[in-house]
Amino acid sequence: MNKRLINLDVLRGLAATLVVWQHSSEVFIRNPYVEQHGSLLAEFISQLDFGRIGVLCFFLISGFVIPHSLLASNRPLKSFATRRFFRLYPAYWLSMIVTIGLAWLLADRTFSASTVLANTTMLQALMGFESVQTLYWTLTAELIFYSLCALMFRLRLLGNPSYLLMMCWGALSTFVCLQLLGLAPTPLSQLPATTTYLPFAIAVMFCGTLIRYYYETKCGFRYLLWGLLSTFCIPLLVVVLYLIGRSISETPFRFASSHFIALVIFLAFLLLPMKPVRHLAALGTISYSIYLFHLTIVFLGSWAIAQPWGEGFASFSLSAVLLVVTLLSFTLAAAVYWLVERPCMRLGRYLSDRSNVLNRSGNMIRES
Repeated sequence: MNKRLINLDVLRGLAATLVVWQHSSEVFIRNPYVEQHGSLLAEFISQLDFGRIGVLCFFLISGFVIPHSLLASNRPLKSFATRRFFRLYPAYWLSMIVTIGLAWLLADRTFSASTVLANTTMLQALMGFESVQTLYWTLTAELIFYSLCALMFRLRLLGNPSYLLMMCWGALSTFVCLQLLGLAPTPLSQLPATTTYLPFAIAVMFCGTLIRYYYETKCGFRYLLWGLLSTFCIPLLVVVLYLIGRSISETPFRFASSHFIALVIFLAFLLLPMKPVRHLAALGTISYSIYLFHLTIVFLGSWAIAQPWGEGFASFSLSAVLLVVTLLSFTLAAAVYWLVERPCMRLGRYLSDRSNVLNRSGNMIRES
């Protein structure tokens, strides 16, 4: 594999770790004893919004990788869909089961059958249902992006930078319209912020695709420049509106800085001559499971500290808590990867390859 792409695997692991730190600090700092030993660290993490930085890095990586894999694989869309299904859904469904089970056992919280059923699709936000885990909204964005890429591939437009830029602008236009309509007393104003943010996430992914196009061909720089400028002027606009007294965000500088930091980190990992650390690249391999299951560790940890037998853990500093949660998240993610993700990915590859062989055999019989 290209060394630069190995670096992106390292970045996947780093992005997942940033999300773990963000969610862990937000939960554990609520404990007054932990807060005494870590409020400064929690403030630093919250001001930079590590979680958003990590998620934006994931979006840029998806845009960089997924369309290129479609174009380079020379496989039918059915094969792509089969592999993506077995790559995403089995681990996702397992995380749903674990989350629902723990919520019922330890928090006496239940979800309606319709909510659970909607969540199995990964498209629950588009159907008006809450997510079993709040972080699932990013998977909805990924699924929409995959669908748009598949459509463009079918229409033979995926390798055309002008159409990629049009998709980026279309997503940005949708995002801006949703934000404007959300200011009026309409049903759209009741939508969760994560749902109205989906089009912007898709625009970021198409920026990643434009970066890949220029990276591979050294052509289409103007399309890349327009895509980046138009997309990342949005967080800059949030700051400008705040400075002129028309704030649309409670934390405009935090919101804007996270976008630019994510872009700089992504470009640094892609372009700077860094020697890849293969052990850290392994974290990229299990990054999907880290993302899906780290809240399980966070929930269990916060529940344990609230128990009489777990009060001793509350004396730990926030940095120690983050270290323990991170290591346990890595361990659980590795187990899920080897027991669920990897076998399911192999099954997906087997089924897609078998389907391709049968299709080719059928075509040969018809031609003969």
